[in-house]
Amino acid sequence: MKISFAILSAMLLTILVSVPSFAQELLISGEAKSGILWERVEDRLGNSDSLKETVRLGSLDDAGPGDGRFRLNLDYTAASGNVGFRARLNWENFNNLPTAGPHWSYAFGWGNFFNDQLTLSVGKLGASPWGTGGPEMYRELEVSLFGGMRLEWKPNFVPGELNIGFVLNWINDVQDGGLDRDPNFIDLLSESVVGASYKNDWFLARAAYRFDSEIDDGTGRSGLDIKKEGTDLVYRLEEYALRRVLPNLSLWALGEFKGIGSEAPEITFMTRNWFFAQYAPAQYTALLRLGIDATYSRLILHARPSFSYNFFGGLLVPTLRFDFANDLGDAKIWPDSAYSYVAFDPQIQVNFAPGAYVALSYYYRLENKFGPPGPPEQQTQRINLRAGITF
Repeated sequence: MKISFAILSAMLLTILVSVPSFAQELLISGEAKSGILWERVEDRLGNSDSLKETVRLGSLDDAGPGDGRFRLNLDYTAASGNVGFRARLNWENFNNLPTAGPHWSYAFGWGNFFNDQLTLSVGKLGASPWGTGGPEMYRELEVSLFGGMRLEWKPNFVPGELNIGFVLNWINDVQDGGLDRDPNFIDLLSESVVGASYKNDWFLARAAYRFDSEIDDGTGRSGLDIKKEGTDLVYRLEEYALRRVLPNLSLWALGEFKGIGSEAPEITFMTRNWFFAQYAPAQYTALLRLGIDATYSRLILHARPSFSYNFFGGLLVPTLRFDFANDLGDAKIWPDSAYSYVAFDPQIQVNFAPGAYVALSYYYRLENKFGPPGPPEQQTQRINLRAGITF
C-alpha cells in the first residue's frame, strides 16, 4: 500500500495532536537511520576494468538496501482494554520516484475475548506470535500483499504461556495466470497458516506452517510451470535453564524451510537455519552466529563471531566482527577453494544518549564468486559513517 507524503504528514499530525487525550493507550516507537556509504568493488583482483566505486546515502546497521530507514510503530489499546490496533510504517527510499515512499509493513485491528484467552486480529497482518524473531532473518508466514484474519487461543489453565492459532488469508506470491479456472474456497483454505508457541521458565518454542495452493505460482515469473511449489515452515527456540547458572548467557536458534513436499524440490526447496550463543555482562558482549543455508544442490556454512566492549559506561563501543562462509554442495563455484567468502568488519560507535548514536565502520570482503579460469576473487570494501535514533 502506497501513501503520498502529504497524506502521511496529515495523518501523523492528526495522531500527534490527539495523543494527549489518550496518552496512556497509545504507544509510539520507531527508529531513524541513515548515513554516507562508500563502496569499492573489484572483480578478479588486478583487473582495473572491473573497478566499480560508488558513494550514496545508506546505513549498514540493519536499515535496508535504500537510503536509510524511518520506521514508525503504533500500538493503540482502547480504554476498555479489549480492542486496539497495531501498525508499522516503513520508509527506506527517501526520494520522489513513483516506486519510493513509505509503506505499511502491517496494519491490523485486534480484539481480546474470554479473559484474554482468545485474540482476533483483522487487517494487513504482521507482528506474528509465531515468527522467527531475528536476528539474521525475520520471517512471518502470514505476511502477504493482502489482508487476513488471525485467531489465537491462549488457554489460562495450561502452565506457562501457550498460544495456538490459525490464519485465514490469501496468496503470498503472484497469482498463476495459466490456470483454466477461477480461484475457489479450497484455494483460499489452502493458503492458510497454523501456528503455535509455548514458553515457560525453561525454554521457548514456536513454529508456524503455511499451506500452498495451485493458485499461488511464484515460479511463474521464471517461466516455469510448477503447480505444487511446496509448503513453508518457520521456527524459533530459546533456552532459559542455563541462565540460572550463567545469567548473562543466551542461546537460541531459528530458521525456515521453503518448498516442503514440492513436485520440483531441485528448484523450489530451500532452508536457512541459525544458531546463536551470546554472553553479555555489563562490560562487553561476545556473540557467535552459526548458519546453514541449503538448497537441492548447495550447502553453505556460515560463522560470524563478534566482540564489543563498553568504554566509559557505554559511551564509546568498538566492535570487531568476522564473517566466514563456505559452500560444501555439489554446485560449488570454485571446488578447491577454502571459502566462499571471508569478511572483516571493525567499527566504532559513540552513544550520545540512550537511543542516539553515531558510528564509523570499515568492511572488507574477499569472495570466490566466478570460478575458473583465472583468479576467482572479488574484493569489496565499504566505509559507512552513519547515525541512528531509536525512540
